[in-house]
Amino acid sequence: MASNITLTAGVRQNLLSLQSTADLMATTQNRLATGKKVNSALDNPTNFFTSSALHSRANDMAALLDGMATGIKTLEAADNGLTSITKAIESMQSTLRQARQDKSFQTKSYDVTDLTQITVSGGAFGTNIIPPIELQNPQPGTPAELSSSAAYAGPTFAPAGTLGAGAGGRAIVAFDANMAGGVGDTITVNGNQIDLSTVPGPATIGDVTTAIGTALGADYVVSNDGTSIIIEDSTATGAESTPPVVSFSPSGAATPASATFSYDPARMGATITVDGNPVTVSGDVTSFGANLQTALGNGYQVSVDTVSNEVTVASTAPGAGTVNIGGLAATPATTTFTGSVAGLLADDTITVNGAAIDLTAATDGATIAAEIETAIGGGATVSFTGPDQFSITYPAGAQTGALVTADANVSAVSVTDGFAATTVNSTPGIAGATVTTQEAAVDEFSLTYDNKTAAIKVGAGTETERALSINNQLKAAGIENIEASFEAGSLVFTAKNNEAKALTITGPDAAAIFGTSPTNTGTAPISPYNATQTVDKFVEEINRTHAGNLRASNDNGKLRIENLSTQELSVSVDKDGSTGPLAPSSDTIDGNKVRANLVEQFNVLRDQLDRLSDDASYSGVNLLRGDLLKITFNETGTSTIEVQSRDLDGNEQAINTTTLGIEFAVGPDFDSDASIDGLLDKLTGALGTIRSQASNFGTNLNIVENRTAFTKAMMNTLQTGADSLVLADTNEEAANMLALQTRQQLSSTALSLATQADQAVMRLFG
Repeated sequence: MASNITLTAGVRQNLLSLQSTADLMATTQNRLATGKKVNSALDNPTNFFTSSALHSRANDMAALLDGMATGIKTLEAADNGLTSITKAIESMQSTLRQARQDKSFQTKSYDVTDLTQITVSGGAFGTNIIPPIELQNPQPGTPAELSSSAAYAGPTFAPAGTLGAGAGGRAIVAFDANMAGGVGDTITVNGNQIDLSTVPGPATIGDVTTAIGTALGADYVVSNDGTSIIIEDSTATGAESTPPVVSFSPSGAATPASATFSYDPARMGATITVDGNPVTVSGDVTSFGANLQTALGNGYQVSVDTVSNEVTVASTAPGAGTVNIGGLAATPATTTFTGSVAGLLADDTITVNGAAIDLTAATDGATIAAEIETAIGGGATVSFTGPDQFSITYPAGAQTGALVTADANVSAVSVTDGFAATTVNSTPGIAGATVTTQEAAVDEFSLTYDNKTAAIKVGAGTETERALSINNQLKAAGIENIEASFEAGSLVFTAKNNEAKALTITGPDAAAIFGTSPTNTGTAPISPYNATQTVDKFVEEINRTHAGNLRASNDNGKLRIENLSTQELSVSVDKDGSTGPLAPSSDTIDGNKVRANLVEQFNVLRDQLDRLSDDASYSGVNLLRGDLLKITFNETGTSTIEVQSRDLDGNEQAINTTTLGIEFAVGPDFDSDASIDGLLDKLTGALGTIRSQASNFGTNLNIVENRTAFTKAMMNTLQTGADSLVLADTNEEAANMLALQTRQQLSSTALSLATQADQAVMRLFG
């Protein structure tokens, strides 16, 4: 409702000014109260929403800090575990060094005579049966030796004119009459070109054999068996010989069949066949060629041309025949669809290939098919195959199937395009001469001596030639101490040194040549004793035959035996030998108790390794057990780090006694200084693994800590930026408030003056 009161212009202007000032004061008071100049989207939409987005991102990053903090603690827990494991391993090393320094091995002394026999068991020998210890008579020893069970003339080989393995490598040429008598006809044997054009025709296998043999001379044996020419190099026999390399030119040689076709997956079916072998059609021509080669195997050679996309398949066996390629014939384009006969007859049209076909003359499904066939032409055949089912078939070839438009009367349209036939250029193989090779006849066996084995092949030749060949093969295998020779026709292997080492022959022909048990062990020489007294002789005998297990010394005329083991040693002393009147006396020598106790200490420390590893977890994640720690660094999840204990190959690896190669120790492990040194080496390697893993964890920890500092800095930047968009300047707003208050007072005074002017009228009625 409009007011009936009229204010003067001055009063109204002053009222508006006061209202404006009041609004500004309210805004300024709100800014001073909240500390923000933008409190809602109405104040400044751009700043408000930008600030909100920045605050949201800062909050998201704050949530990530919790994950980073957990990751840091998990890495610190793993580092604590590695530090403790390192100390445990160092304690184990100290235990081993203490054991190595301890020499408190137990001893006992015995009376001995020249006939005394001492039997020992247990101790460092374990369960091994040790021959009685007695004084030995000096002897020169014997070498290991094996001889063939009968005179040995080498392998049996096929004579000239007979197929089979000969004395040397053979080339066998399947004869063809066209290989000789023609212009330019030649055969090349190991680089020697032989002219066969002068052989009178019609050439016979005998004529060609004679021509080749005459040209090659005495270095080759050339013969035939009526169908094949046999060429054998007579200058080398046995394992050292190789079959001659033979080729023909230009006629007479058999050639392989081949077939070439263009590769176009769009025009080919799902598979093709090569001589009945199915191959899937997929990929580019290079990958298809590789798949084709794999499917066909060594009987064919596949090559591809990446420019023309042509594939060639050639048989590797020369001779008459063809390579048959199937699956490249043309296929027809077809279309099938469901058409409501009643609906089509009612509508009088159907759309095929974009054109409407008039069906007014049709009366049923068969006549509908006839109308469509007449309309589309192109040699297509249209069939009505059942209730509401139609099919359109074009002649075979590269053609697109008919497009029947789906509508209320037509559905389930399926279109298959046709394929054009792919041309196959086939080159039949030509019958003719072919070459096969035959390795020389050899006997094969393996000879083992001093932990080395040589595979021996013995071919034809004189005894001197065969012995030289065998010795060369032994030398090539690193067996220098065995020599082959022939003695009275027998093949003999003899060790060059008198040693207690076994000579063994195994392999396919070992039993036939050397008998059923071709093994012989030599005996080591026994040197005379340096000592003259019985006790000193026994000391010398024990210290040279059982060093490391026992130690002997002279104890005022008695034989002192020291048990160099942590295990108890049983000792039986037959003072007068087996023929003496006194029964043997039995005794035991205790093991080294200090080292035995240190074994237990070692195992206790070892057990702690796995316990430390199991306990080094934080928040359910244990990096020392191989757990995966994943830490996310940004709010989108695109920046992460994965921390896991891994081996040198990058595979997951827990840190425990198994992966560190620290096995449970047993008494014999502490028997000798050498075995203790081996354990020390393993611990050194374990420490290297621990330090390497600690270094990896340390690197990851640095990354996470650096990323944590970065995230905190980014949060501060985001929050500062967000606040700068919405926070008010309190100093400025306070000044504004003072100015507005002054302005309000002035406006009130002006309003009072304007009102007084209006009151002057009242004086007229006074």
